Amino acid sequence: MHKSNVRLWLFRFILLLIVIAALEAIGYLGMWVNSRSFDYLSNKNYFNIRAMLLGDKNPECFPRYLSLPYLGYIPYPGYRRHGVVQHNEGGYRGNIVPLVKTDKFRILCLGGSTTYGLGVDSPSQTFPERLKDLVNDYILKDSSLRKKYSGAEVINAGLEAGNSAEELQQYIFKYRYYQPDVVVVHSGVNDALLVRDAKPDFQLDYTHYRRMNFHLEPLPMPARTLMNSYLMSFFTIRCFYHSFADNSGDEFQHSGMQTFCKWSHINLDKVLKNQQYELYPFYKNSKSLYSEITNDSISLIVFPNALNVNFVKDSSYKKLCALHASLSQNLCKNFNGMFVPFDFDSIKDNSCWLDDCHVNAKGENFKSLILFPFVVNALKHKNHLN
Repeated sequence: MHKSNVRLWLFRFILLLIVIAALEAIGYLGMWVNSRSFDYLSNKNYFNIRAMLLGDKNPECFPRYLSLPYLGYIPYPGYRRHGVVQHNEGGYRGNIVPLVKTDKFRILCLGGSTTYGLGVDSPSQTFPERLKDLVNDYILKDSSLRKKYSGAEVINAGLEAGNSAEELQQYIFKYRYYQPDVVVVHSGVNDALLVRDAKPDFQLDYTHYRRMNFHLEPLPMPARTLMNSYLMSFFTIRCFYHSFADNSGDEFQHSGMQTFCKWSHINLDKVLKNQQYELYPFYKNSKSLYSEITNDSISLIVFPNALNVNFVKDSSYKKLCALHASLSQNLCKNFNGMFVPFDFDSIKDNSCWLDDCHVNAKGENFKSLILFPFVVNALKHKNHLN
């Protein structure tokens, strides 16, 4: 009788283990199914969301962006992809630059994904890094410049989907403290997309568009412990975080369910038709940014975004990008900056283009070569003044 009870309880225990294993397998399968369509911009498949909620320190599982007050969002510090550290601990792409200025010529690059380098796998392949290498070699070969500078360094402050509002925001609250010698503003495309796709609730501060949250904090204990179960992870994410995991649309655009203040009631078509640019965000933001840069006694270089004319068929998109380039040029002149002529013909090799505005490593190198003489002019001017 005793042996029969032992066998019964052993059978029940084994059966329980089989049921638990089966449920865990179902949970894992559910996680896997919802992680197959992977949006490389978000890094928010179910497995990575589970890692966020668990507080996993694996850099490959980090969210791609970090939501912050005042700055909006920044590249998530320490994020790794393709086995390469993409974002440094300072919250931008590439090698970290010390806050306290040294004897290196410091270049700050502001912009969106075309500055960040969306089309390349390594930060070293981006045009800011390639530009740094060119300027560094130039300094080391010039005896007069070597007396003042030991080389060059760059801060790639590019933000994927970043527009003129973020460029202004991040310069004022963060990057001006790095005291760069020159600022390159590479902008225009993302604002054009926002205006082209404007809805009736369009707001001058772009809050009709921008997603509010890009990452999740770890769950408190003991809820975090439950996430060690794939089954519990699957149901938790499915029930409470599925909208956060949804990558079917624009990663940076909220779903329309978020609350925002509809304070600006303007007719964008009328604003553009009547050239009322003081009521146009790209103009107003860029004007403020250029003013802040030059008031800080920093050399300004304006490098407009260019469109791949073989890829883009939308005429309104082309017109808006052309408008932004024109507005940038006029504003740059008003602030005594240097404007870099840049369009599709500047990179005639079609193999360099990946889509409407992004280029591969070869194209990034072309961009650095186009920018190089303008940065050298700023370098010589700075050296002459000193």
